[in-house]
Amino acid sequence: MKSEDLKILLLVVSLSALPGTVFAQSDTNTIFRFLDVTPTASASALGGNHTGLYSGDYAGFHINPAYLFGAETGSVSATFVNQLVDSKMGFTNGAVKLNENNYAGIGIRFVGYGDFETIDERGNELGDFNATDIAISGVYAAKLIKGWNGGVGIDLVYSSYEQYKSSAVAISGGVYYKNTERHFSFGAAIRHLGTQLSTYNGIREPMPLDVSVGITKKPAGFPAEVSITLRRLNNWDMKIVGESGKPDFFDNAFRHIILGGMFDLSENFRFRMGYNRYLHELNKTKENFDFAGVGFGVGFHVRNFIIDISRNSYSETGAVVQLSIKTTLQK
Repeated sequence: MKSEDLKILLLVVSLSALPGTVFAQSDTNTIFRFLDVTPTASASALGGNHTGLYSGDYAGFHINPAYLFGAETGSVSATFVNQLVDSKMGFTNGAVKLNENNYAGIGIRFVGYGDFETIDERGNELGDFNATDIAISGVYAAKLIKGWNGGVGIDLVYSSYEQYKSSAVAISGGVYYKNTERHFSFGAAIRHLGTQLSTYNGIREPMPLDVSVGITKKPAGFPAEVSITLRRLNNWDMKIVGESGKPDFFDNAFRHIILGGMFDLSENFRFRMGYNRYLHELNKTKENFDFAGVGFGVGFHVRNFIIDISRNSYSETGAVVQLSIKTTLQK
């Protein structure tokens, strides 16, 4: 058996073995939700975690591990997020080209929720503590057949909230196809399939599992490429807070969709916009449409740097701004 055939067989067997476990872990009350935060400003501006972006690269391998394929050795990225209130969040990725068909990457995701004061039931101050989440990821990607790449990753996750601590391990896998002649791409990924190694209070909770598929296409004569992703296919009923019964079928279906569009305004400048219906439903504060769930941003090249900025509205709650910087370290 050829090495390419063996890689495809291993990937197909791995992905086909997952659905039983996937659907067993479907749960909206999951832990480590910071793993769901979109890791790059470019994807965030398009509405969220798109698995089939035409411009997908190593900076987004948390979304689809197959994005890692094609990275140059020494490629590094960093994303800074101004989360709401005093929270601080950051992501960083690095990549190494092992050979023409094999790539490796490492990434860190970190969230700091600020300082909290501990007070007992009598009002006595017991000191301050920090609440943090961190995940360290290792990713491998390889060429499957012409135009098709595959990737797998493992996450080691740790959270600490005063005396409450928890750790977990999770795996992710994905495939990615790109056709430059037709300006078309397709991606599918299973993210965060795993389990807790230690629990906060002795009760085991499910991971934020996400099964997604997506495409990107630039129609002939159209000024923008359009991205569509179907997310949370492992969890059909995507209820929002306060919703007791089943959502309306069509409204629920729309909650699984992320829409985005990117305009190439010049060789070095791009404009992006996107819409996430589920985030809109979660954060809207008015009967009429407001900008909750809407994202937009810009990207530009400055010498050896690619800089992306995005802003995502959470209605009257505020907005989240992300800044991503990518570069390749000189040898």
